[in-house]
Amino acid sequence: MGSTEQEEKAKPARLGIRIGIVFFAALAMLVFAAYIVISQNVQDMLIDNTLHLFCSMVEQGVTTIEYELQAGKKDAADMAESFSMSYRVDKAITFPAVDSNPYIIRMVYVTDENVTASDGRQSDIRERADIVKAFSDEISVYGPYFNENNEYVICYSAPVVQDGKVTGVLSIEKDGYYFCSLIQDIQFMGTGESYIINEEGTDIAVSNQSHIEWVDEQYNAGKLLNTKEDPVARSVFELEQKGLKGETGTGNYYWDNGICYLAYAPIPSEGWVLLAGVREEELAAMTQSVLYSSIIKSPVFNACIVVFLMLTGIIVYWIASSFKKTAAVNKELKTIANYDPLTGTLNRNSFHTAMDNLSNEQNSSLACIYIDANGLHEINNHLGHQAGDNMLRTVVEVLRRVFSPENVYRIGGDEFVVFCRDQKEQEVYHKSELARKDLKEQGYEISIGIEWRDNSMDIKTMVNMAEESMNLDKQRYYQSNGKERQIRALDQKLEKMVLEKQDADAFLAVLSPIFKGVYFVDLGNDTVRHIFIPPYFAEMLEEAGDVFSKALTLYAEQIVTNEFRREFEKFCNLTFVKKQMDMDHTPEFIYQKTDGSWMKLRILKFKIYTEQCRETLWIFSDIEGQT
Repeated sequence: MGSTEQEEKAKPARLGIRIGIVFFAALAMLVFAAYIVISQNVQDMLIDNTLHLFCSMVEQGVTTIEYELQAGKKDAADMAESFSMSYRVDKAITFPAVDSNPYIIRMVYVTDENVTASDGRQSDIRERADIVKAFSDEISVYGPYFNENNEYVICYSAPVVQDGKVTGVLSIEKDGYYFCSLIQDIQFMGTGESYIINEEGTDIAVSNQSHIEWVDEQYNAGKLLNTKEDPVARSVFELEQKGLKGETGTGNYYWDNGICYLAYAPIPSEGWVLLAGVREEELAAMTQSVLYSSIIKSPVFNACIVVFLMLTGIIVYWIASSFKKTAAVNKELKTIANYDPLTGTLNRNSFHTAMDNLSNEQNSSLACIYIDANGLHEINNHLGHQAGDNMLRTVVEVLRRVFSPENVYRIGGDEFVVFCRDQKEQEVYHKSELARKDLKEQGYEISIGIEWRDNSMDIKTMVNMAEESMNLDKQRYYQSNGKERQIRALDQKLEKMVLEKQDADAFLAVLSPIFKGVYFVDLGNDTVRHIFIPPYFAEMLEEAGDVFSKALTLYAEQIVTNEFRREFEKFCNLTFVKKQMDMDHTPEFIYQKTDGSWMKLRILKFKIYTEQCRETLWIFSDIEGQT
């Protein structure tokens, strides 16, 4: 009986051991299978990603090489032009100084009769292809190649023009090995290499200095195949030919009993091809280095640990990311629901919540301050909605500073409410006047209504009474000509804004009686606000849906004469105007209207001109008649 009980007690333990062994065996098999699959998939993925990376690097390399070729041509053209200005037949030849460019080996001046080199070298190159092209008034490139002094050079040749005729050619010889340095960084994690072939298929640059003999020996797969058939040269030749035909792509070939993966792209201006690749064994070594460095001695066990850690990390990351995303969404929703997006203060939803909470609180006293921002509509009309937004932000900033931020609510367009708990009546009135004074010093006016209670605190009644008091304060403001004072202040502010352009001509143009239209135009969103707008352009704006560029196009079609219309239409393209502004130009254009009168358009940057606010001042003014 005792042994039977012991066996029954041992059964769960043995079952647990068996399940554990089976689970461990299943997990080991799963991990082993995953190890085999993952190792192959990772290598395949690495090959694909590396080829994509090499394609991108080859494209960037093509851009770099094209830039160098164009820069070389431009340098040659500039030196030839300088040479044209300084060279005289009756004087000794003085070559341009090249101390700033260490890659220039020499210069050669070629005429129909003579060849003169800056280092005194004697070599007749008049029949060379680039020289012939240059005599035909074409800047050309020759090489890289080994010259008669066995120097590896690339030549940039440009025509020398005297009195409108090509009288000679200036050829700049630069170090041809420089192209090797341009492509030496086209590799991935220290592996792979790249090379350039010319239109004949000859290697002219390599990134790996250990293979510089490819250049020195002028390796050419096509010429090698003409001598004898070679499978390696054949596979290389076929890929190179695709690049020489202008194709861009990837491929592979066999080299030293292994596969090489290759990306290629043409260099159009000279008919060259840039190729970059990596050997399969290098990729395999990278795979082991990155993924399996910790499991070389015991791959199965360590693979289990890696998979377990990876799965654990993924799960933890997923859970953390889910919680983080949920928290971020909840925070954003809470912000949207409870905060005003313009001013950042609490909104009407929060105001109603606060009213419900205050009804259930026990406070010794409670004050409701109802505030209205005076003249928001006038500010929007005179200075634009951005100025109106700045006013609202300033009002909130002052209220949050004088009172506590958690008690300031924006409940309407220009209306705000502040609740003050457990504060004396005199203190509430004092703080309110501080806020009014602070805002007035910044050029803004507010109307204030206050309702303070220390008993019978029905919240809705208090808010209504505070609003009535605010309306009375607002009436007193308007009865004391507050609106007129504000309009005058806004006009002065607008005038100051124009004056602060520090452009007296622009200021006088605005104030002059001959102006026909003045507009603030935001190039970023194609909107306009008016300083002075003639009725006919107001109709065009309405027809164009208040899109300034479209209205200006209608103006060009209906008002500007045919002779000037095409040039005027450039200003209808705000991208063109942006470029002029970014170059610190002040675009101007004089044109004739269909009624025979002459106008001048001038466009100025506003004082604050940034990526966020591309506001400009467009001034149309009369000028004296043209002939």
